[in-house]
Amino acid sequence: MIRVILHGAGGKMGRAFAALVQEPTDIGIVAGVDVRNMESAFPIYTDLEMIHEDADILIDFSRPDVLPNLLSYAADHHIPLILGTTGYSNEDLDSIAQASRQNAIFQSPNLSIGVALLTELVGHAASTLLPCDVEIIETHHRAKADAPSGTALGLAHAVSEAARQPLPFRHGRAPQDPPRSAGEIGIHAVRGGSTIGEHSVLFLLDGETIELRHHAQSREILARGALRAIRFMTGHSSGLYGMPDLLHEV
Repeated sequence: MIRVILHGAGGKMGRAFAALVQEPTDIGIVAGVDVRNMESAFPIYTDLEMIHEDADILIDFSRPDVLPNLLSYAADHHIPLILGTTGYSNEDLDSIAQASRQNAIFQSPNLSIGVALLTELVGHAASTLLPCDVEIIETHHRAKADAPSGTALGLAHAVSEAARQPLPFRHGRAPQDPPRSAGEIGIHAVRGGSTIGEHSVLFLLDGETIELRHHAQSREILARGALRAIRFMTGHSSGLYGMPDLLHEV
């Protein structure tokens, strides 16, 4: 059995992951970390350093500000780290890349296989259709803290990479804004209700529009992606990995 520490066990994604692992599987949660008092089938601690169980993988569904503790714990205990949290800054991403030289890290703001495929399709479409106007619209529940979502930014980067040059991102539009500039990618965040996550990428050409869209109907798809990431990362000692590696694993 692959032994997992679940960091952020009391959050929405932590609970979805724990519920899925209750099914018969080769993966088991040996300990969880969360600041909330909660009943659980596995021990819950308020701090990583309180854990005394041995583990093979550390997975996080919490907040960006705990990243230094996660990197330190995973390196000290020589176990791979899976980061499923969104909202990392460029400085955070630099820290992750640096830490991956010594320890195996899997980082993705969205662990859905469908979103991973969408990102590849967006890159392929962009390489065929550019130059054209590109707009990204994402919708999430009212409690989501970061905007735009990490997934929306990942889709925008896929378009920019296909262009083989940095393209400017415009976050939303206001009455005083100038008209659309050539090459910019518009990104729009909608917040409300209980929506799990919707992402649409529009390629707007003269006379026609192509839309690529993903609609998450349950957090279980993210939890299932996390299970695949755990199996994929088991045995890795160093390196930085993401959903493209998982999508094309042999």
